[in-house]
Amino acid sequence: MKKFTLLSLGLVVLSSTLFATATPREVTLETKKINEAVHWTPEKVEVTAGETVKFVIKHELEGGFDFHGFFIPALKVTEQVERNKPKTIEVKIPGSLKPGEYPIGCQFHPKHVAATLIVKPATKTK
Repeated sequence: MKKFTLLSLGLVVLSSTLFATATPREVTLETKKINEAVHWTPEKVEVTAGETVKFVIKHELEGGFDFHGFFIPALKVTEQVERNKPKTIEVKIPGSLKPGEYPIGCQFHPKHVAATLIVKPATKTK
């Protein structure tokens, strides 16, 4: 009976390890007013090609526009974010996306200051 119990326990651990999915990394971006200009902050967001990222987007500025755009052309993301209604967007960074810097902007208000998505090369697994 002990052998069967240990074998069953081993199979449960093995299957949970094999079928486990990685939890996406959460990154919060929000609008801030700096010197009379609206910015997406933080100014820079680092990601790795191949990883899944959950962007939590917030617009909580009073006055001005009731909504802002959240636009990352390199990831084909185009969203509208309403004031005081956070939006969550889960994106897998393509493994084929070249390392480099890509804008995170507002497609509705081009004068707003964009943040920068910094894509690092995919990590090699052994």
